[in-house]
Amino acid sequence: MGTYCRAEMKFIDVLALSDATVTTDDNQGIGYVELFSDETKQKDYGTLELNQFVLDGSKSILPVVPTDIAFWNNALSMDDCTFEVNPKITISFSGQHSSSGLTLYFEDEYPEEIKVSWYTLYGSELITETYYPDNLVYECRNQVHNYGKIVIEFVRTSFPKRYVKLQYVLYGKYIVWDKDMVQSATVQEDIDVTSATIPINEAYISIVDERNDFDAGNESGAWKSVQKTQEVTLSEFNNGEIIPMGTYFVNDFSFSRNIAKFSLVDVVGLLDKYTFYEGEIYTNVKASEILKAIFHAAGVRKYVIDDVVGDILLSGHLAIQTCREALQKVCFACGAVAHSCRSDTLRIYKPDRYVKSTVGTNRKFNGGTIITLDEYVSGVSIECKKYSLDKEESEILNEKLAAGETKIMFSEPYLPESIVASKGTLKEIKANYLVIYMEMAGECVITGKKYSNTTFSIQRNIDFLEAGETENVKSFNGCTIYRSEKLLDIAEHILNYYGLRKKVDMRYLPNAEQVGEWVNINQIGGTTSTTLMESQSVDLTGGCIATASCRGYSIVVTEDVFTGEELFAGGDVLI
Repeated sequence: MGTYCRAEMKFIDVLALSDATVTTDDNQGIGYVELFSDETKQKDYGTLELNQFVLDGSKSILPVVPTDIAFWNNALSMDDCTFEVNPKITISFSGQHSSSGLTLYFEDEYPEEIKVSWYTLYGSELITETYYPDNLVYECRNQVHNYGKIVIEFVRTSFPKRYVKLQYVLYGKYIVWDKDMVQSATVQEDIDVTSATIPINEAYISIVDERNDFDAGNESGAWKSVQKTQEVTLSEFNNGEIIPMGTYFVNDFSFSRNIAKFSLVDVVGLLDKYTFYEGEIYTNVKASEILKAIFHAAGVRKYVIDDVVGDILLSGHLAIQTCREALQKVCFACGAVAHSCRSDTLRIYKPDRYVKSTVGTNRKFNGGTIITLDEYVSGVSIECKKYSLDKEESEILNEKLAAGETKIMFSEPYLPESIVASKGTLKEIKANYLVIYMEMAGECVITGKKYSNTTFSIQRNIDFLEAGETENVKSFNGCTIYRSEKLLDIAEHILNYYGLRKKVDMRYLPNAEQVGEWVNINQIGGTTSTTLMESQSVDLTGGCIATASCRGYSIVVTEDVFTGEELFAGGDVLI
């Protein structure tokens, strides 16, 4: 059946849903327009509408108080399918939004005619269009910029004596590129189990753009609504099996000769675009609380923090930095990793060593496997900063400030309660910054108590150097948050990982193998390399062929039994 890639873009204004306030005077008492904020599924209820209740068992009995109905208008259409007064829904926003139209999700049946009007924040009409739905999920295609209000008016039903039943509104549309429409697609997946870095997974796709939607020369093109948090979900169809390849976000795009090219990043790449200002001086604070603050700053809602990580108590400081950099510091302090490979959810967890799959010789390309030995590491050193509050106040700023609000960021943290200004009003005070309001320009002196830092290091070395080797200590600097009693364990974990010196690069046909998992790689001659997959590039349109880089060690296999105490029992293997 072959292979091909599918790309699905949630081409919407990503902030409109949370900013929308829905009102109507035409809903029945059993409807809750608040359900528009989530894609809630409604049961297929039988009603007393004309010829609606099909007696084949497909309809559900309507309960006295249903909880899954968003909008059913309160007056049946007339014999000619029109209404005495057209029912309306008004959607208001606090800010401006742009999208390539609306997608309406109807229940039971779609109306025959609707009218949609877009307005500015100040109430001026931008455009009104009439649409004739032909599907329960209907796209009102219209590229509209900087709207602040939408009015949806229902003009005519498809059958007489019927209600209009609208369940969900998407501010944009879903775009699906399938089979021959995706010209090329690759994903690059990486992980660093030491958490010295948090790698960004990337994807690149080229699609046939039949409508020139992404041609910057097309003034009515959908390209005007592309946002940095636009979701793209990739899937690979491999001989009838669907393999999820993860959810990515638009980083950049270009267009040439009906081909649109997208550069995509995962949620870690999204974290790299946002700044974490809210760092504090922490004393025995749960890692989960710090992580939640980082994700909140980047607007990331889909994440899972394993309890064994979230319950670790951390002390120290997080300065102003990107959310990705802050995440790295917390993960390193916990001995945890963070990645979202093949998923739309970022997971923070302790790495394990369970073998998930085996790559046999039948899935590897001849001559495509290269085995090398990584550098010898004899020790791991971790340098940390310890913070203490100065007894004396110090000068933060002595400058002339302009009238209005000014945000001042600190190079070192200060105790918020100690900060005072000679003039102006301190509107906001944090450990890393403050916001001051000046009624008029003037000289201002700001003082406070600073947290000074000192550095210390811990080091873990192997017991004995191997014959012929020299000392080589890996250093990890810049740790500003930590758990003192965990530092040696983290150094031991990193040292043990670097002790797995065998590197295996291979070109193969993947099944469900992904980075961050341990796999057995069978070699011609009967040996097996048990390795962690650190990096992988997958060509989704060229036959689903992957190139992977792995780290681990070798074991000799005799039938189903490993040497030493390792046993293979047809499932996961603990090594």
